[in-house]
Amino acid sequence: MSNKVVLQVNNLTKIYGQEVNLGFMTYGKEVLAVKNASFSVNKGEIFGFLGPNGAGKTTTMRAILNYLWIQEGKISVFGLDHKKDSIEIRKRIGYIPGELGLYEDFTGEELIKYVDKFRPVNEEFLKELKSVFRVNLKQKIRSLSHGNKQQVGLIIALAPKPEFLILDEPSLGLDPLIAANFHKILRNLRDDGITIFLSSHDLSEVQSICDRVGIIKEGEIVLIEKVEDLKSKFLQNVRIKFSSEKMINEEKLLELDSVISCKKENESTLVLKVKEDINEFLNNITNFDIERLSIEDATLEEIFLHYYE
Repeated sequence: MSNKVVLQVNNLTKIYGQEVNLGFMTYGKEVLAVKNASFSVNKGEIFGFLGPNGAGKTTTMRAILNYLWIQEGKISVFGLDHKKDSIEIRKRIGYIPGELGLYEDFTGEELIKYVDKFRPVNEEFLKELKSVFRVNLKQKIRSLSHGNKQQVGLIIALAPKPEFLILDEPSLGLDPLIAANFHKILRNLRDDGITIFLSSHDLSEVQSICDRVGIIKEGEIVLIEKVEDLKSKFLQNVRIKFSSEKMINEEKLLELDSVISCKKENESTLVLKVKEDINEFLNNITNFDIERLSIEDATLEEIFLHYYE
């Protein structure tokens, strides 16, 4: 993966609404959608952007594309200013919004031809996309299901084979087989040097295809980490079975900074969640007779939930 930065976001802040004071009455309300968000996305990587509804994911994506005005911050794409050079940037980006809108009176084929007039598609890649996405492109958009409309939108966004893809919940509505084939396409695009910024609620999707992940909570970036490092060093599931009923007290373990939770499974077994350096925990159980000890990396879902508990 190249270290060349494709997207750079510095101190992005976006506030919706405004409070107006008129005498003794206050009208309106300010909502802080994104606060001082900073991160970068490198060429040829898939960056996963995680957070529940209302966390600021879509606002961040729309700000990158200059679809909305921001109060503070600087955003550059391909080294270009996201405001001054927004038209040039959009020519090089493929975008799928969370709420997809397509011309209902067109067929899929007609939409593709329409897009091709001002943004030429890659004909060879288009054939590959048609073989993966099984939607009937001869049908009117209005007659398609939500999942099939999503497939049409993905074909249109991907067919020009742009340098940078911004995908907001791209797998929403896709059946598992098509989603799996779509993920394979994204991996192949990454291997070709194309950069992908992907928002998703599907943590298994992020875990399987993303190189790095950023977690946003209440408008603030709380974590940016490589997926493989996140799983291996941040949180472990530990199960320890003592060879006798004499075992360490749970409360003593919970006093350790590294121990997140500790539960007694039975008279001789404890189940724990331990973060970061596990040596502190191990040093505290060395004086006890242990029959079995297992340590497993947490899933991305467990790590994500840890931030939102």
